[in-house]
Amino acid sequence: MAGNGGSTMFSALAYDPLIYLSGEGELVPDLATDWRYLDDTNTVFELKLREGVTFSDGSPLTAKAAVASMKYFLKAGGGLVGKVGAVESVRATGPMTVRVTYAEPQSDAASTMTQYYGIGNIIGPAGLAAPQSLLTSSSGTGQYVYDGKASVAGNTYVYRRNPHYFRPEAQHFRSVVIHVIGNANAVLSAARTGQVQYASSGNANTADAAKRAGLTVRTAPFYNWALNLVDREGKVAPPLADVRVRRAIALAFDRPTMAHGLAGAYATPSGQMLLPGTDGYDKSLGYGHDVRRAKKLLAEAGYPHGFRLTVLTQSLIDPNTNYSQAVAAALEDIGIDVKLQVQTTGIGQFTADALSKKYAVTLFPNVGTTTAEVASQVMTGAFNPFGSSDPKLKALLRQAASETDAGARTELYRKASARFEELTWFVPVFATKNISYAAENLENIRSSVVNPNPVPTGPRADLSWRLR
Repeated sequence: MAGNGGSTMFSALAYDPLIYLSGEGELVPDLATDWRYLDDTNTVFELKLREGVTFSDGSPLTAKAAVASMKYFLKAGGGLVGKVGAVESVRATGPMTVRVTYAEPQSDAASTMTQYYGIGNIIGPAGLAAPQSLLTSSSGTGQYVYDGKASVAGNTYVYRRNPHYFRPEAQHFRSVVIHVIGNANAVLSAARTGQVQYASSGNANTADAAKRAGLTVRTAPFYNWALNLVDREGKVAPPLADVRVRRAIALAFDRPTMAHGLAGAYATPSGQMLLPGTDGYDKSLGYGHDVRRAKKLLAEAGYPHGFRLTVLTQSLIDPNTNYSQAVAAALEDIGIDVKLQVQTTGIGQFTADALSKKYAVTLFPNVGTTTAEVASQVMTGAFNPFGSSDPKLKALLRQAASETDAGARTELYRKASARFEELTWFVPVFATKNISYAAENLENIRSSVVNPNPVPTGPRADLSWRLR
C-alpha cells in the first residue's frame, strides 16, 4: 500500500527490493542476483534469487516466499499496482527462481522490480500471515527493522539495525530516524543545526541559505509540470475538442522566463513529455512561445475573443498556487479567461475531483524515466478521466514494449513522444528539481534524473550512505 518518490524512504529502510536502482540510475543485483527475458517479445521474465538471505525474523528467503509477497502486492490494491505492467502470473520455477509472465509486452520489467514500485519489495511470510502487523512493525530482508513502539505516526519513524541482514558491512548506522517536517524553513533549520543529517524536502526558496550554511545541496530534475487537457472531445469545455485550440494553449507559455521566475536555478523550461537524460527524450521536439500564432489559431477555430476555462489545481505541491497563477496569467495573454479551482485538502481529494469528469483541464506534474513509464501514468486515472485513446500512439507504445533492441526501442519512444506532441493532450511548461540538503560528512549520496529520490540503503557498502 506504500507510495514511491520521496516516500520510498519509509519502505526501503526495511524492505530490500529484488533489483536495486542506484542513485546514478543503474540496476544493481539485490535480492535477485540475475534476471532475463525467456522470450523475444518481453512477456516472460525470470529472476534468480540470492542464496543465504533471511527475513528479519530469521526465516529464509525462497522463491515461494517471494512469489507469495508479489501476489499479495498485486491483490492489495495499492496505488503502485498500475505501474508494474499487466502481470498475468507469478510462480516459482525452482527453489530460488521466480518467473513473471505478462499479458502484454513489458520492456521495463527489471525497472519495476526496484525499490520504487512495490512488487519487488519482498515481505516475509510472518508479515503476510498478519498484514495488519505491518502497520506497526516490519517483515522484510532490509538493513533495518521498523520500531513501531518508538515511533510516533505522522511525526517520527524509528528503524533499528537488522541483525539478520545478509551483508552487514553495508549497514553504516545503528539506527535511522525519519522526522516528518512540513515547513520549508523548519526543514532548513533542522538541517543547519544538525538535528537531521539529510533533508529530502529542500526548497528553492531556502536552497541558497542551505549552501551558505555549509550544507551540501543536491538537485535532480523530477516534476514535469503540465496542463493536462483531459477533455479532448469537448464534453465539458467544447473548445478543447479542436486541436487548434489545444495547440494555441501550448504556444502561450514563455517557458524559460516562467521557469526562472518561479524557481530560479531550480527549474528548467519543458516543452515535451520527457526530461533531458531520460529514455525517449528528443531535443528536436517541444512547443515554442508564439502569442500571435496562438491567437490566430484560436480565431481560426472560432474563438477570436477567447473563452472561459476552469483549471483544477492544488496547493499541496504548488504552495500558494504560484505555479498555477503563472500558468493562468499566460493563458489570459492569449485571450483565455481562466478560473483556478484550487483543492487544498489533499492529493487524494484532488485525484477524486480530477476523476469526476467535471473539469476539462488539470494542472499537475508527470514523472517518469521513459516514454512508456510516462504514458502509463498520463493515459490512465486522473490524467485521463474521459478515457481518450489514439490508435497510432498505442501501436507505437505496443511495438516499443516488445522491442528487445534498446536502440530500436528508444527510437520508438521518440516517435511516441512526437505523437504526444501532435495530439497536444498534455502541455508541459517547466520542470522543477528535487532538492535535498545533506551534512558535509554524509557520503555516498547520489541522485540523477533517473533516480531523483535516492534512499540511504543499498545492497553494497559503497551504495549505502555513511558518515565520514
